[in-house]
Amino acid sequence: MAKLAAVACVLTFLACMLGTTQAVIFQVRASATKCLTTDVDEGSLVITQYQVLGSVRGKTGVQFWLEDPQKKQLSSDADIDSAKDESHEFTFTAKSYGTYAVCFANSNAVSVQIAFEFKHGVEAIDYSDVAKREHLMPVEKELRKLEDTVAEIHREMLYVRDREASMRDTNESTNSRVTYLNAMTIAVLLSVGVWQIIYLKSFFKSKKLI
Repeated sequence: MAKLAAVACVLTFLACMLGTTQAVIFQVRASATKCLTTDVDEGSLVITQYQVLGSVRGKTGVQFWLEDPQKKQLSSDADIDSAKDESHEFTFTAKSYGTYAVCFANSNAVSVQIAFEFKHGVEAIDYSDVAKREHLMPVEKELRKLEDTVAEIHREMLYVRDREASMRDTNESTNSRVTYLNAMTIAVLLSVGVWQIIYLKSFFKSKKLI
């Protein structure tokens, strides 16, 4: 039992280290826009939470929108309402891999403070709910979380490898084109040189200079 408890503690610690996400608090200056970006895998669950901090209640004069890699707006809020002391939440599943952007535009004459949290992949999954649905023991729950985390890291590594291979193929193709272009340039220059020699020889003969 002692060994099992120790294993459970280690797994819990590792899962917490891998999946911990904290809200980011930042300022948006008066009449300014601030955007945050992150890369998300295709099919990943994404949860965004945001809140305008301060004592003001009601409309805040701050606009929010979220864009996918194709610059299409997935969600927007023309004027964030802070009537309730709660954060706003938007959840979606990424349809494609790429950079997703979250933007805040402040139309006020003073700076505002924003609390923002962006969770995706493993960190967005509620494993307590998974454990209840699948009747998992605490250790099994942490193992599932670690398994999903490792799988996510593996997917990211495969993407990096594929992207590197694609870039290498592009570089090789570009090098081949440059080599072909250089050969064509040399051939054209040689042809022009030969033509000039023939033309000058013919010209000098017509003038009886040679």
